Amino acid sequence: MKRLYVIICNLLLLGLPVLAWAGGGGEKATALQHKADLTNLSGVNLMFAKWYNENIWLYAIIVTVLMGVIGLLIALVTDVILKMIGMEVHKIEHHE
Repeated sequence: MKRLYVIICNLLLLGLPVLAWAGGGGEKATALQHKADLTNLSGVNLMFAKWYNENIWLYAIIVTVLMGVIGLLIALVTDVILKMIGMEVHKIEHHE
């Protein structure tokens, strides 16, 4: 019985996606080319849009690092505010 269950699960997980035909019925897929519109942009928005259009890897690295830095700044400001109102701010010790 368990072997039949395994066979049915394998057929469902491996066999049915073949029937989905998600490729569009034989039409050749084209490369995804998305460019940000640079009209009416200036300053930082233009800079980020140019990075996105010219080098997506550089854009991804810069955005990831920038998100980490902004998260760190938010944490530090929150830490200062909590200390100012008198709350204890320290690392939590985990006892297993």
